[in-house]
Amino acid sequence: MGSFSAPVICPVLIGRVPERDALSRLIDRTRSGQGQVALVCGEAGIGKSRLVAEAKAYAEAQDFLLLQGNCFHMDSSYPYAPLLDLLRASAAPTLLGADPDPIVLEFALLLPELAPSLAGPLPAPLPDPEQEKRRLFAALTRFFKERASQRPVLLVIEDLHWCDDISLEFLQSLARFCAAQPLLLLMTYRSDEVQPSLQRCLAQLDRARLSQELHLVPLSRSDVDAMLGAMFGLPETEQANLLDLIYPLTEGNPFFVEEVLTSLVSRGELLSDNGVWQHKPHLDHRSERVPVPRSVQDTMYQRTQHLSAEAMRVVTFAAVAGRRFDFAVLHQVMHCDEDRLLLLIKELLAIQFVVEVSADQWMPTWRTWPITITKLVCGRKHWSMSNVLVKGH
Repeated sequence: MGSFSAPVICPVLIGRVPERDALSRLIDRTRSGQGQVALVCGEAGIGKSRLVAEAKAYAEAQDFLLLQGNCFHMDSSYPYAPLLDLLRASAAPTLLGADPDPIVLEFALLLPELAPSLAGPLPAPLPDPEQEKRRLFAALTRFFKERASQRPVLLVIEDLHWCDDISLEFLQSLARFCAAQPLLLLMTYRSDEVQPSLQRCLAQLDRARLSQELHLVPLSRSDVDAMLGAMFGLPETEQANLLDLIYPLTEGNPFFVEEVLTSLVSRGELLSDNGVWQHKPHLDHRSERVPVPRSVQDTMYQRTQHLSAEAMRVVTFAAVAGRRFDFAVLHQVMHCDEDRLLLLIKELLAIQFVVEVSADQWMPTWRTWPITITKLVCGRKHWSMSNVLVKGH
């Protein structure tokens, strides 16, 4: 009997039937010539990409052309970043050849690696930046229109929360164009990391009624139970014990569920013997004892980088307090005046790290961060609010 540390991934989509069916209907309408714009949002790890994968599989079965561009954190200020990603991955090889697509000359300004394959000089950029932008917008729109004229297109743009401003502007323009074309523009973003430029874009799409939004919420306890059944097929009692172990920590975030399960497998607490799984927990199997996987730590670390040092102290104390925290306790712990503490809480509200429950009580939008932050920042196993009060810092 042995263990392994390969990623543990649920083989089927769990708990997203209404959202999957909604995307299937949009794909069917697009195939009939009614272009659509769909947004899939939710916290990190909630299953946006998994749902998109289901939509891509359905669209491909309907003979759609699949095009995809991805936004990356390091490219958030790089013009046209997701569109360049799309062109490099999906379009550039088809643009070249004995008779290259005429608009390849337009893209050559964005993709200089194409230049050596082209005959003749490249067009000079227009002196007016606004005119140059409009020319590139027109070329990109024509590119998608020509492909949609040949077969329906599913255009996926992932992680809009990291999208550069000029790409957001183009995608908003393309959204207006979609209605008259067999083109479905499907985009994802983290609802707890919406920057001002994306907020404006979403508001304009909503105001013009150009998009439909699917907001993914955490899986229910029964859904997580179904995930465990699909992945392991444990005896009923063992599966119930495992569910009691991981649900309080992950609170239905499917990515975190898979990461915690991977961690348990690597530690030998989940064992496979000829395809038969067994759960062998340690004597102390409270969720606080489960190691926070590296991927979860990294995600949380990225979130905290937006905070000032004082605001990070508020997060630390609030994490120790649990799922909800109130002003009176924080005021006693932080040893700062009320006005300053209110400003720090507003800093957390501004980046959607917490939401207001009542006039003097808040809770995290990131459902799993109390345990995670306590481990990462405090670096101890047995912290409590009384520990913090005694230490006085």
